[in-house]
Amino acid sequence: MNRRRVVRAITMATLAAVIDAAAAGQVTFLEESFAFDASKPAAGSWLGNATLPPNPAAHVFLALRVEPGEAAGPVVRLTLIEAGALDRACETLTADGARLSFRLVGPGGEFRFDGAVSDDGQRYAGEVTVFAAGAQRGKATRFEFARTPRPLDVPEPLAFTGELEAMGAAMGMSIVLGQTPGGHWVGQLDVPLQMLRGFPVINLTDVDGTITGHLPVPGGASFEVSLDGRRQRMTGTFRQSGMEFPIDFARDLNYAYKEVRRPQEPKPPYPYETREIIVEHPDGFVLAGTLTLPDPAQFGEGPHPVAVLISGSGQQDRDEALLGHKPFLVIADHLTRNGIAVMRFDDRGVGGSGGLETLDTATSADFATDTLAVVNHLVTLDAIDRDHIGLIGHSEGGLIAPLVDTMTERIAFMVLMAGPGVRGEALLEVQRRLLSEAAGMSPEAIERQNAVIREAIAMLRDGASVRDLVNFALKRARELNPDLPLTDDQFRAAARGQFTMLASAWMRYFLDYDPAPALRQVSCRVLALNGTLDLQVWHEQNLDAIERILTEQGVDVTAKRYPGLNHLFQPAKTGAVAEYAQIETTFDETVLRDMVEWIKSKVQ
Repeated sequence: MNRRRVVRAITMATLAAVIDAAAAGQVTFLEESFAFDASKPAAGSWLGNATLPPNPAAHVFLALRVEPGEAAGPVVRLTLIEAGALDRACETLTADGARLSFRLVGPGGEFRFDGAVSDDGQRYAGEVTVFAAGAQRGKATRFEFARTPRPLDVPEPLAFTGELEAMGAAMGMSIVLGQTPGGHWVGQLDVPLQMLRGFPVINLTDVDGTITGHLPVPGGASFEVSLDGRRQRMTGTFRQSGMEFPIDFARDLNYAYKEVRRPQEPKPPYPYETREIIVEHPDGFVLAGTLTLPDPAQFGEGPHPVAVLISGSGQQDRDEALLGHKPFLVIADHLTRNGIAVMRFDDRGVGGSGGLETLDTATSADFATDTLAVVNHLVTLDAIDRDHIGLIGHSEGGLIAPLVDTMTERIAFMVLMAGPGVRGEALLEVQRRLLSEAAGMSPEAIERQNAVIREAIAMLRDGASVRDLVNFALKRARELNPDLPLTDDQFRAAARGQFTMLASAWMRYFLDYDPAPALRQVSCRVLALNGTLDLQVWHEQNLDAIERILTEQGVDVTAKRYPGLNHLFQPAKTGAVAEYAQIETTFDETVLRDMVEWIKSKVQ
């Protein structure tokens, strides 16, 4: 699960997760030569590694597809998870014989690759330069690819499809394997609910009929499977985040990628006006977004009341896109069709917004200044009713909205969707317990996890460094498993990311932040919402606190809890994160209607 979309839980990497991460971090090239077109040597499929700033010691995974194309040059598609790119089309810069250069525009910046194919056609290597958003100069490191066929490119590929029972939910999955002429296995994975299509499996091995493959995803994942004698069934185990899930998939003779339905997602042409907006931030970067304005034939020329959408934790695009869902697009569409203008924007460092270079030190307080800059820009637009500017914050956005209200007198109303009402550390401890219970962990294992994390947080407050925390984790892992199958250096490398996040400026701020002081300064009308199956921001802990604090201050507050809705306001069975992608509904229609009715009642 991508951590961008939730209040980020602090989790200690389990031993199995650390092993997966270490194994999946770098592609091992096959010792085999593959046929290629000498007149177009870059054409084909490639797997590789690169080092990227600011950590040139850490390898990142790359997958590249180059199709010959027409006169305009080859079609280049790249998978680079750190740039949010999954088989994304790139701009070809140079295609001249063995030389190929291209660029990928990623969140908050761009990646330029320039290299050449070796004389034997088996390697493509060169330099990758990373440009932060708005930067004129980039930082360069190295990359190298090896020509590697996809399983569908070799004779007689084997596709197996089934459902993985993960954290209380069934998730459809296909594993496709193929053997090269030299006898090496190659593979790919489809998980439609997680928007993975043809995702490469790397470092496949076959030991006595047991095939092991690794997935180069954050945190690492792997599977270990066997095929029956007729190659009609695949059985084994899938591992991720320290958990194991049984695989029992049947041969799929009619293999095809299965699209995911998102019936609420609006499609153009829209019955309202859309404007692309650029906002200048006082700190010297821009924020890019979309303003939707109601149809003048139905609602008049304006000025219109407006709601500014504030996303949850981590850097997100203007649609708050997640696993094929675009909740902010759905919310904006519904409100605008009902006469309320909506401004949604890319978070700093994402999409068209700058500020990527600030993220190492940015906290929720800094992100509040982003929303304030947007509000101050809206005040200058004739189409906007300056007296009826509101904020709609989701998750961490529900923490940021009251902060913004303390910075300006322009806020007329506020909708807090799954907003925090208690200190971050207390929220996260309940979140960890609920998510772990939904994932099937025992009470004893949950308490051990929480005890270790509490100790790590205490060490952090006492001045511990990331190195100290990693060594602490290594000590605990050795105590729990004296036969730990990793060297100390391997464990440290795999665990460092967990503790870098824990020690980040954002997390330090969030752990100690208490929403109460800002809530006590709120004077505008407030609608506070929570689902009863929200396991990330528990309603009994947070919604109750928000309602109590605002009521004590005499604020006009309406608090609503919705039975059976999860953190994304979807109808859910358990509230587990694994369900998010499986649910076709992006955002519950009842909540949408309630927001429209409440906003209209407060702005007339």
